[in-house]
Amino acid sequence: MAALGVDISEMNGDVDFDALRGAGVEFVIIRCGYGSDYAHQDDARFQENVRKADAADMPWGAYLYSYARNGDMARSEAQHTLRLLAGRKPAYGVWLDVEDATQEGCDLPGACAAYCAALEAQGLYVGIYSSLSWWRTKLNDPRLARYDHWVAQWAEACDYAGDYGMWQYTNRLVIGGREFDGDRAYKDYPALTGNKPQEEPGRCPCCRCGANCE
Repeated sequence: MAALGVDISEMNGDVDFDALRGAGVEFVIIRCGYGSDYAHQDDARFQENVRKADAADMPWGAYLYSYARNGDMARSEAQHTLRLLAGRKPAYGVWLDVEDATQEGCDLPGACAAYCAALEAQGLYVGIYSSLSWWRTKLNDPRLARYDHWVAQWAEACDYAGDYGMWQYTNRLVIGGREFDGDRAYKDYPALTGNKPQEEPGRCPCCRCGANCE
């Protein structure tokens, strides 16, 4: 069964993680920033959202909005991501958000591969986010086949024919009166990243209440 998640950034304002939990959200993907490694391009709420996710015991991943048009730019974006992660290895991996119009006409697969290689070299699980149309026309390159795919298609079903681990199915998931991007994860990312929580002895697996729940 797919896990329900949302992706968030400073544009979502002060996110109520209790409301997310109450709506059945099981994970969040948090924007860390955008573009090359400049402090003014950090997401203003990244650290806050990470603290909230950890406090709510909600597994999270990170994404960076890309403007990279070549390998050098992509490696700077990788350094941007690594600086903000500060050694943390998110349970839902790290994702490069590729959708900007300025990237038209460049060697986009090459830039994506450079970013992913830099993150993998630091022991991180990494993937790429883009729209269905970009996956079909700009990112259909064998260099990217080994990296996880997160497909954006706001529809009743995902029409991508290739392998993918996540699907962004809507930008209008209403929780607590606010709209979020809604996502489905089809892989056990905490297990893939080595961040799957271990149940404490004597705790039940469903809610950790200490009872013998079934």
